[in-house]
Amino acid sequence: MTNADTPVGYKSLLSDETKQAAKALRLAIEPFVELNPTIPASYIISFLTVAEKEGRPVNEYAGEVGIYKAVMTRHLLDLGERDRRGGEGMNIIEQKRDRKDLRVNRSFISEKGANLLSKVRRTWELSRR
Repeated sequence: MTNADTPVGYKSLLSDETKQAAKALRLAIEPFVELNPTIPASYIISFLTVAEKEGRPVNEYAGEVGIYKAVMTRHLLDLGERDRRGGEGMNIIEQKRDRKDLRVNRSFISEKGANLLSKVRRTWELSRR
């Protein structure tokens, strides 16, 4: 909104830097929405948590973001090759069994997920200039 579009008497509570950060975040989220127009924010957070610390078991990711392990398990399934109902998943992460403990699945970013994250990063960097 330019100053000409601002209603008379309205004073924004946001600094120009805060508005720029909001724009950068919106633009960085857009590649996720292009992939899945109805993607829940919690899935984006789960994906980014895996990207930060690949190869961890589900309970560590759940603890990191403060959700139940069962909820994180569903998120990771839906973000993987097959969703929790056996349908097509988003295929942006891969899960692999731990060779030492077959009860444990470890999560990694897939090639499609890495490409998505590269697009997010480029968009974020361009919008912050």
